[in-house]
Amino acid sequence: MRLVDRTPEVDLSTLLSSFTPPPRFQTATFDTYTPDPRYASQAAAKERLRRWVRLKPRGWFRKRLPGPKGLYLDGGFGVGKTHLLVATYWEAPAPKAYLSFEELTYTIGLMGMARAVETFAGLGFLMIDEFELDDPGNAQMVTNFLKQTMGRGLRVVTTSNTPPGALGKGRFNAEQFRHQIQGLAAAFEVLHIDGEDYRHRDPAHPPAPLSRAALEARYAEETRPATLDTFAELLAHLRTLHPIRYRQLFAGLKAVYLADLEPIPHEADALRFVHFVDKLYDLGLELFVSGEPLSRLFPESYCYGAYAKKYGRALSRLAELVEASRERVAV
Repeated sequence: MRLVDRTPEVDLSTLLSSFTPPPRFQTATFDTYTPDPRYASQAAAKERLRRWVRLKPRGWFRKRLPGPKGLYLDGGFGVGKTHLLVATYWEAPAPKAYLSFEELTYTIGLMGMARAVETFAGLGFLMIDEFELDDPGNAQMVTNFLKQTMGRGLRVVTTSNTPPGALGKGRFNAEQFRHQIQGLAAAFEVLHIDGEDYRHRDPAHPPAPLSRAALEARYAEETRPATLDTFAELLAHLRTLHPIRYRQLFAGLKAVYLADLEPIPHEADALRFVHFVDKLYDLGLELFVSGEPLSRLFPESYCYGAYAKKYGRALSRLAELVEASRERVAV
């Protein structure tokens, strides 16, 4: 099978029902989140979220939920922000939705602002993973969307897309977030989460790709639903699909094989591939690759440009996927 032979369609009427936590976070609950005793802010954030999502409406005639309407989880890589975000989703009463900031921008673009506001305003809770400020246009669009939906009662929890080394602690700037959302800032309470990256990965030494012959031999022995594509053909296919469809590309698959990785010369293709990697990672599929080292995929100018955070996240996730797949095969 090949990914390039798949052209999934998106049904707008049922799109909202697909916005749930990815499979890798199915067991991420408040009970399975173990705060590091060295950092009191982790336990404090857990308890604050748990209390907040269980709040009951107050008032005699027009009952309303007490504030704040939104919570913003501010912390470095690997301190459990996404785990806590998903745990809040599982605890929240329906109707609700969970999606990444990037998925939200694609959805608003696909639906149009008016329809998106009308659709999401009917929810009780919205969880947004990795609020991004690297594209001012998208940030402003989502701010406008949140202003309208939160004004109609929607309650929101969001995390940040923290770059390693930001502010010296691998932390996103909460003040920058407040400034960007301007009039909405008062609606959000910031929960600072300190700690170390529990994954302790070495981004400077990603796993090496397989040879083309080894990749094809492994694919020939594959017994699970899997696809094999060349990297160049995949990038060309991604250009033909709206990014909101990328998740459906992987329907029914257990593994993805990509041959002949090479540097991506056009940034539009690079950003599409970043979103592709995010969906592959969220679904917990296995990934096997051949070709150039992972560190050469994105030109250096990209990694220090406006979207540096996206590329850093993609490289980290690619390394984790490739390494995990090899470990499973070795067992």
